[in-house]
Amino acid sequence: MEVPSVKDFHWKSLAPLPRRRVYCALLESGGQVYAIGGCDDGGVPVDCFEVYSPEADRWTALPPLPTARAGVAVTALGKRIMVIGGVGTNQLPLKVVEMYHIDEGKWKKRSTLREAAMGISVTAK
Repeated sequence: MEVPSVKDFHWKSLAPLPRRRVYCALLESGGQVYAIGGCDDGGVPVDCFEVYSPEADRWTALPPLPTARAGVAVTALGKRIMVIGGVGTNQLPLKVVEMYHIDEGKWKKRSTLREAAMGISVTAK
């Protein structure tokens, strides 16, 4: 990861993700950055879930996603992170919706989507 310095007009390298992947979702909540799911080098969706602390410049592994997937929609709802849809290990879109409680450190399944979806966006209102 890199971040631009507008003061010095150069890029600063940050701690790399613990596991290489593509098509993961990034979400900021409470000053932390969460990396959710994605695909490994072989294109297989993974269950990776990590949090980045800007103060420590460090990634920490969190409990893995209950459903390995990539191309998900994510949003923060207070101290909860919603992970919606995506593509599963069978390379098909998913109806799965899961919620992570930041304070509890636990995942919970939520009601499924009516139709499978991947590559979508969501926002909290």
